Amino acid sequence: MYVCICNALRDKQVNTAAADPATRSVACVFKAHGVKPRCGKCLPMVADAIEAARAENAPVAMAAE
Repeated sequence: MYVCICNALRDKQVNTAAADPATRSVACVFKAHGVKPRCGKCLPMVADAIEAARAENAPVAMAAE
């Protein structure tokens, strides 16, 4: 599925860039693919992908006994 139509970025490309620990912002995802956001309609979806990747990679706290 296309996430960014302006730059022809697909969800797999965005998710791969979002999962990179060096990715700190939406701009980093675009920079990883050598493009810049144009219309901005995809920015919330890219931000969600970054948030999901962070949540997936977050350390799990162990419950105290």
